[in-house]
Amino acid sequence: MRVIDRQKVIVVVHTIVRNAEESILLLERRDTGYMDGFLVPPGGHVEYGESISNAARREVNEESNLTLIVFQPAVVMPFEGGVDFIFESRDWEGTPAIGEPSKFSSIGWFDPLSLPDNVAPFVSKALELVDSGTWYHEYRAESED
Repeated sequence: MRVIDRQKVIVVVHTIVRNAEESILLLERRDTGYMDGFLVPPGGHVEYGESISNAARREVNEESNLTLIVFQPAVVMPFEGGVDFIFESRDWEGTPAIGEPSKFSSIGWFDPLSLPDNVAPFVSKALELVDSGTWYHEYRAESED
């Protein structure tokens, strides 16, 4: 019997959470060994056996203490070695707070039209795609396109 090695693909979810003013919720990563110091929307890896939408709901709750009421897929962004499913929500409950202080140093609302320099590069691209109605984009960090 021949055994075929299959490439493992990282599956990630992020959710663009917006408030009534259309600002987006971002957390600053720290002490994770990956993208520390960058601002990112709530998100993370899909766990074995978990649906992609349940992972999005779980990650938002774990990282920001918010409960998503209504959210929808917005963009799929494959990257080298994986794929990022980006959701969007304007309907949520709770007060944003850091739910994982060992991974994040700050949380806050940011104007998507004037993001700080330390926003993760994929965030700007994801917002551009969401605003244009483009649902799929193969992301390459070095060229940001």
